[in-house]
Amino acid sequence: MNHQQMVREIALRLPHLKRRDVAEVLEVMAELWLVELARPGATITVADLGKLLVDVQDMRSGGAVQRRMQAQRGSTAKTLKRIYVRFRPTGKLRAAILAGIEGSDER
Repeated sequence: MNHQQMVREIALRLPHLKRRDVAEVLEVMAELWLVELARPGATITVADLGKLLVDVQDMRSGGAVQRRMQAQRGSTAKTLKRIYVRFRPTGKLRAAILAGIEGSDER
């Protein structure tokens, strides 16, 4: 589901809101999430869906990667930052996914 589809579905379920208002709320939410997830160790918890978190780790480089980094950044480049984006679903979402998989297997 993309942004436009989401706006349309929310506007259908909440007819007192205009699509423009729904789109603005989603844009503000995305801005807030961006600011929050840019902070080290921050998480976003979405009710009934799960937890979204970003983890940044320093990784030592070696071999061809280290040679390339040194050529680009100089002789001090021995580590690089690795960004992990993780999503941990709730039990409710996990059960819905499993039910959907089992339902598609029966066809």
